[in-house]
Amino acid sequence: MRTDVSLATIRLRAGFPCRWSVWTDDGKGWYPSGASPARDLDGLPYFHGDDVVLRVPARRLTVRAARGMEYGFAQTTLVPGDGETLVELSPARLYDAAAMGWYGGDLNVCFNRPTQWVAASQHGEDLHVVNLLPQDAESGDWAGRNLPWSDETHVARVGLATSTQEFDDWPPTTDALRRLRERGALIGYANAFGGPVETPQQLLRSGDPGHDSRMAVVDAALGLVDSFSSVIASARAYRRLVGAGNRIAAVAGTAHRLGPIGRERTYAHVDGPLTAESYAEAVRRGRTFATTGPFLELEVNGRGPGSTLDLTPGEPVRVTARLIGPQAERIRVLTADGELVSGSGHEVSADMPVVWPTYVVAVAEGEGLVRAHTSPVYLDVEHRRVAREEDVTFCLQWLDLLEELIRDRVAPGRLATLSEARRVYESRLV
Repeated sequence: MRTDVSLATIRLRAGFPCRWSVWTDDGKGWYPSGASPARDLDGLPYFHGDDVVLRVPARRLTVRAARGMEYGFAQTTLVPGDGETLVELSPARLYDAAAMGWYGGDLNVCFNRPTQWVAASQHGEDLHVVNLLPQDAESGDWAGRNLPWSDETHVARVGLATSTQEFDDWPPTTDALRRLRERGALIGYANAFGGPVETPQQLLRSGDPGHDSRMAVVDAALGLVDSFSSVIASARAYRRLVGAGNRIAAVAGTAHRLGPIGRERTYAHVDGPLTAESYAEAVRRGRTFATTGPFLELEVNGRGPGSTLDLTPGEPVRVTARLIGPQAERIRVLTADGELVSGSGHEVSADMPVVWPTYVVAVAEGEGLVRAHTSPVYLDVEHRRVAREEDVTFCLQWLDLLEELIRDRVAPGRLATLSEARRVYESRLV
């Protein structure tokens, strides 16, 4: 550090853990002693805590306090004086999901950081649930137990959810997935498809199939996975799977570790107190929405995501979607056949007669991107579930291309799994 720079001391206080950013006009970030330098997706330096003391230049600074997606941010500029300068900032709350029974989790956090960093990040982002992916021997010691910083509204667990890409042998055997599910683990995917997914060919055009969601077409048909973690980036692929008769929860997940944890979250509606088990059960039942910020609600005849309504042909239903929070500019309500209703306000609603089996999802969009996406409410008709011919055919083509891609990479016995899934889809065309 240059010796000709005059230093001062500031104390940052919000009254609860926050994500703090401190920078000078030249863009340089400043951190407390011992903190690892980090930048968020906007390029801002950040660290977590409350009542934090750090040394900074005695010149103009910008200080920002934020706290995850349920809060806005508070910001000020100052020139610190002699002695210790107290900076008090408190980001305003945008919504309180837990008060409505919804708890947000990040299901894809690598256990490759010091536990103190993970603890500070979870509380500083007010992230209700953190699933830590096993990375070393230490992580195995915590399997099945909450980590020490967990409390009534913050749960951290190792191995609560498992991504298929964690298996050394790919694609994982059906027996391996079944054993994990029997132990209570959520099984899903960590990575999204790249680019548009209008055709099956676009799903398989490049990359290593062991590190994305391509096996979802198999695992979902065989009932081996609980969730589709790529729904924010791969919403159309997700809806193809659902329209083909698969019942799989919408959750958020990303393999990119830049920025704070919890910037994509899976909100699950939990009955009763928050525990690792109650959260996992809510995800397993599809009582979820995935989001990068907005709080998105969906009701069909008063029932939320994950519900199934069994109707008679032509029976009407009332659909309502509500939106709270930043980023989103438009709400869309979609069925298996396309858009039912959309609008730019806080709430949209519509009545529809249900003639044949379908589903309903709500989507929040902003700047041309999906910002939030619910799991479906399933509308069965006389005990028949949706199996739209166009979506089933899409999945069969997806299967054919997947088999071509991996035929020479896996043991012959593994291809039998694809054949089993193909028989499932073909039965849905009858």
